[in-house]
Amino acid sequence: MRSGDKRNALQVQKIRIMNCNCIDDAEITIKVNALNIKYGPNGTGKSSISKAILYSSKQNTEELAKLKPYNSNEEPYIDNCEFKKVRLFDESYVNRYLFESNSFLSNSYQVFLHDENLDSMKENTENLLKGLQSVSEESSDIKELMNFLPSYMNITSFKNGSISKRGGMGELLKGNGSGFEKYEELNTYKPFYEGRDFPTVSKWAKWRNDGISQMNGSACPFCTHGMNIDNIKKQNKTIASVFKSSALKVANEFIVFLQNGIDQGYIEPKSIDVMKNYIGDSSKASELQAEMNQIGTETEYLCTKIEQILNFKPMNVSREQIEKIELQLDNLIIDKRQISKFYDTNKINKLVEEVDLKINELKEKTSAIKNMFLICQEKMEKLIENRKEDINNFFMIAGFPYKFVLKSNGENNAMCYLIPSSAQEQDKIDNPETHLSWGEKNAFSLVMFMFETVSDDVDLIILDDPITSFDKNKKFAVTKRLFDNTKFSFKDKTVLMLTHDLQPIIDYVHGKFLRRYGLHTPVCASYLINNGGDLEEQEITQNDLNNIVELTKSLSENQSVDTPVRIINLRKYIELTRPDFSNDFAYDVLSNLVHGRTLERYENRIENKDRSEVIHHGMAFINKYLSDMDYDKLLDETSDANLLKLVEEADKYTQTIAIRFLFEKDRSGGSLLSQLKKEYPNACKFVNETNHIENDYIFQLDPMKFFEIPEYYLNQLKAFCKGKLVK
Repeated sequence: MRSGDKRNALQVQKIRIMNCNCIDDAEITIKVNALNIKYGPNGTGKSSISKAILYSSKQNTEELAKLKPYNSNEEPYIDNCEFKKVRLFDESYVNRYLFESNSFLSNSYQVFLHDENLDSMKENTENLLKGLQSVSEESSDIKELMNFLPSYMNITSFKNGSISKRGGMGELLKGNGSGFEKYEELNTYKPFYEGRDFPTVSKWAKWRNDGISQMNGSACPFCTHGMNIDNIKKQNKTIASVFKSSALKVANEFIVFLQNGIDQGYIEPKSIDVMKNYIGDSSKASELQAEMNQIGTETEYLCTKIEQILNFKPMNVSREQIEKIELQLDNLIIDKRQISKFYDTNKINKLVEEVDLKINELKEKTSAIKNMFLICQEKMEKLIENRKEDINNFFMIAGFPYKFVLKSNGENNAMCYLIPSSAQEQDKIDNPETHLSWGEKNAFSLVMFMFETVSDDVDLIILDDPITSFDKNKKFAVTKRLFDNTKFSFKDKTVLMLTHDLQPIIDYVHGKFLRRYGLHTPVCASYLINNGGDLEEQEITQNDLNNIVELTKSLSENQSVDTPVRIINLRKYIELTRPDFSNDFAYDVLSNLVHGRTLERYENRIENKDRSEVIHHGMAFINKYLSDMDYDKLLDETSDANLLKLVEEADKYTQTIAIRFLFEKDRSGGSLLSQLKKEYPNACKFVNETNHIENDYIFQLDPMKFFEIPEYYLNQLKAFCKGKLVK
């Protein structure tokens, strides 16, 4: 089943995740073809969810095993995950992939320019060239010839029409490398060089030189019999001065090249005899050089022509070259006069005739080829401009001081890079990771990630806290582009967004951001709650998001809510609605209640106001929300005994509020808060955030329904309370 059909067949997937870091057991619901937002505080297990699903889809058991909880014998386990192509965007994506080199997106063509219509056009063009390509792609002779020819350049260092005159090649031109028969003192070695092929003689010469160097006294190093030392010295002198090992090596490789060429039918047989006569004869140095240069010229010519034929493909030519396609084809024809001396064999001639025949057949189709090339080119140019315009519009909305450049770079290849917004296309920014700010890199990376996943037809797209630190402009630009009603967007894709930021919930669920801008992707959200390793989801709807002013007021008035929670929320309500709340009578009373002060110990912080006046007016306001309660009654409701009972029996939110009351109370020696800050600073900060207006959003989730505190923080706080207050 194709991935698209699979998605259409599914409505909801429920993925079971077990034994992954802080998650013992979880069931994650993902609606297909929708944006699924999973919101939860840090430490809930969001990153573990993303990695578990990713590794499971890839069947990467090694990486999945790394998610095993600390000191656990249970192996990570994922069940019912039918997503097979999963991509994850997280912080590592930017560092590991996008900016790993001076450019980015090594698969730029696939990401930006892959197009079914264009691919079809290119296929039609390929069919026109099939005759020529079949010669190069299907002919074993061509492939073998291309494996053979370059070795000559390596042996002789042939370059710019001439062989090298240095090293072993230079020694060979001096007459070294052969010619043992020219020296009378070497006649005794006739059985070893006379009538034997050159490679064998060269190997023997090297063996002899290596062995004779081991001579000690007059004893032969091979048979240990006595030797004529004077003759040996004379022979050694001749061999040392004439037969250089470097020359022997080059001569041997050259003759082997010729012999292999003859054996395969590429080189004229008689050429090897001529060369053998020249090698080792210093008087024929110029002739040897001329012959070797000629072989080099023919070899290079033949090699270049075949490479041109092999590389002649539709998208590798420019518009100007297309206009001159006839000339392009003429340049591919192999002129046999250029290889008439050494490569004039039946096999080479037959191969050349076959290639030239196919080229001449193509020349009769130049009109059709030219037309198809131009159609492909125009389509490609339009596609490039559309992609550039798309991304640069995004840059403009996001406030990026850069432009995006995309260029075709041969068949099925493309390159992309950034330039300053006022620069020319050639002014490429090298090392973009050092020029872009953190926010720019992440915003740009996220949009590039979108192009990559869409081009790869991914089943599930996971975004792990993608936009939490973007500024307002970038959030707008990125979000709108990600879910735009275009082919290249997350529209109709299955997206899982994991975040500890409430803002996406406010924007997409309450504010209906996507719908307001005419974007059609459906949105669903849930709150993640981790109870000691058991991860649960709680659906978040539009009605679950409340204006924080109305929310705190509502909790203050709700008689079913425990008194400490009502007191704290009334105090927060006053903070939100009274600009000078610190001088508010009711706020002053509530603060004294939080600190557990009796009326006798009441601390009035409002200047020029009598304590009794503050308490009277403050309680009058408080009783509008907490009716039928006087100061002493409220103080009794927040006694240590009642608070400790709530800590053990109430919901987590109420527990946290009760704990804060216990810490805030004035006690002999000061409140417990200072001690808590020293022992458990992280847990202390978490509790503080529940009692004050800090960086809260205008819209909030009802904490009585949606509240989570990491279990280990809560356990720390409970243990602290028992240790300090329970006797």
